[in-house]
Amino acid sequence: MTEEITPKLRPDLLAHVHTEPDGSSSFVLEDPVGNKFFRVSSYEYDLLSILDGRLTLAQAVDELRLLGRHYTMDFARKLVEQFSMAGLLLGTGYSSSTFQTAFRSRMSQQKKQRLAFKLYFMYLPLFNPDRFLEKTIWIWRLIANRYTFFVFLALVPGAMYLLLTGFHRIENQFLFFFNDFNLLVLWLAIAAVKLVHELAHAYTAKSYGLHVPEMGVALLIFFPCLYCNTTAAWRLANRKQRMGIALAGMIAEAVIAVICSYVWYFSKPGLVNSLAFHLTVISLLSSILFNSNPLIKFDGYYVLTDLLHIVNLQAKANNALKFLFQNRALGMESVSMPHGTGRDHLIFVIYGVLAFLYRFILYGGIVSGVYYKFDKTLGVVLGGLALGLFIIRPVAKSLENLVKRRREINFRPKGVVFVVCILAALTYLLTQPISEKSVYPCYVDSAMSRKLVIAAEAPVKEVLVMQNDVVRQSSPLFRLDGERLEFNLREKETQVSLVKREISIIENDEKGRSRVAVKFIELSQTEDAVSRIQEQLQGIETVAPFDGAITRLSSDLQPGAEPGKGVEVGEISSRKICEVVGIAPEGDVSSLQVGAPIMVWFPVGTGVSYRLSVREINAFKAEDLEGSPLSSRFGGEIATTPAEETSRDAPLEPQYLCKMDFDNTDLIPLGMTGRMVVEKPPRSLLKRLLDIVYKTFNREIIF
Repeated sequence: MTEEITPKLRPDLLAHVHTEPDGSSSFVLEDPVGNKFFRVSSYEYDLLSILDGRLTLAQAVDELRLLGRHYTMDFARKLVEQFSMAGLLLGTGYSSSTFQTAFRSRMSQQKKQRLAFKLYFMYLPLFNPDRFLEKTIWIWRLIANRYTFFVFLALVPGAMYLLLTGFHRIENQFLFFFNDFNLLVLWLAIAAVKLVHELAHAYTAKSYGLHVPEMGVALLIFFPCLYCNTTAAWRLANRKQRMGIALAGMIAEAVIAVICSYVWYFSKPGLVNSLAFHLTVISLLSSILFNSNPLIKFDGYYVLTDLLHIVNLQAKANNALKFLFQNRALGMESVSMPHGTGRDHLIFVIYGVLAFLYRFILYGGIVSGVYYKFDKTLGVVLGGLALGLFIIRPVAKSLENLVKRRREINFRPKGVVFVVCILAALTYLLTQPISEKSVYPCYVDSAMSRKLVIAAEAPVKEVLVMQNDVVRQSSPLFRLDGERLEFNLREKETQVSLVKREISIIENDEKGRSRVAVKFIELSQTEDAVSRIQEQLQGIETVAPFDGAITRLSSDLQPGAEPGKGVEVGEISSRKICEVVGIAPEGDVSSLQVGAPIMVWFPVGTGVSYRLSVREINAFKAEDLEGSPLSSRFGGEIATTPAEETSRDAPLEPQYLCKMDFDNTDLIPLGMTGRMVVEKPPRSLLKRLLDIVYKTFNREIIF
């Protein structure tokens, strides 16, 4: 690029004037061919607009100087180069065969690199919704206006009150979603909410007269979500309208969350109740954690850029960090700080640091989630690609660039000292041992239990207790109707008397003595029957064998029912001789040791704590979930799925049981869930990361 070229601004570009808060003007250049938008200041636009293909760059700078607009040739060259590479200027060196060959080669390399990035972010346009939006915009205007907005605002305080006062019900909300049909209903409902979110963006843009060219599916780490292309919002000069388009989706989800909170609170337990709760939580979390988060390029990012009046904030923040390192520390004069005020520069630095840290945590969390929760092979592949694309590749390119431009380096002592101090602080934070405590779920269980069984072949006469009742030793629990047994007893006793009389007669008859042995056998059998009936009559009333609580009572134990002798109808458990059962994932079981002291906590009153000792550690089995308050079937924290081979619920990942003896003198209710706190040896953040990588690598090598 030299001052002798005669560049020309593409005549098909559309310029939209925006008025800034300080009264100045800026321009948004719309590329109708590529459907792209470029925002420039009036200072930059004056230079670009005078380029008509007849003036050289030097002549354009001189002509503007006569009009009182001063530009340096360095600034003019960089601006022309930037917009030439974006395809907005004609007649530049970027249209030469030499450049085009090199450009095609570079684009081919970038295309290959983008293929790897598509594993993380892939956009699949499905259709053009503009005609549909045009025909149905009247529906949107009917339901989205200032009156409905005021109604929504009036409902918000009530929804917050219902969520706060109904907080104690939340622990039971997962009960109805652990089967295939209900999960399918939930996923369809979530998809409908996200569709409403995107349609809110589209209809709001359409209401401002904009064209909405496409809607489709975005795959973020293979997780599908809808998207709507509202890039045309950059045409709007009104900043509030642009922010309205960005906020529309979040407001739509907030409306859904408010409505669902009322449905959840006032509906009866069941599918509709639990579905309303999940949609409330998902709508709020997706809006707060993702859509409103300005550290990633979702709705919140574009709202923030309009609030700050800073376009391309993310790119400028990255360039600002690059400038601080290369210019302020290495003394390279060829790099410059992005244009802006001192306030803007501070925002660039703060945003750049926060966005870098957030992306690091986000990608790490997604990769580990895929590895541990979804597919290990895919997790390893994504982890390797993330390491290569987001860490190794940028670092390698930066080092390569510094080596090529090493003659420009002129170290600045203050900057170098500052960088060294930051590196030293990071090294200290990463290597400083930090004490660690892990918290796992636990519950109170009885260490002494006895099953309640039917002791006789007799119908139930009366049931004197209910499930969860506290009973004293020897107190009656239920009684059987012994009338039939008593009748049978009298009949058998009469039969015994008759057999004895027959034996005495036969013994006095010499001809019948041969039958005496048979009669004695009959007598013995009848007497045995009498003994059995008498034994059953002693079990007509079942009493508590010890002080305890009725932890289970069968529905078969009803007056008039006849479960049958030996049938189990309930269970009684001691409330004092107890144990605390904790559960920990397989990856953390190494931190548990038999005999080690453990702190447990239960939510009784303001909370009570006990220091117990580990008695045993066992592998968690499917049968341990039966009746366990930690099973997700009962609203617990351990996610389960039906095991194909046994049809029993099994934990989704291997778990271990940790049992501790517990003298329950405070009579904490059996089944109450709490927390088990396990202290681990102090480890640095770096050591923890290396341990995770080593264990993962070792696991993959072994298997």
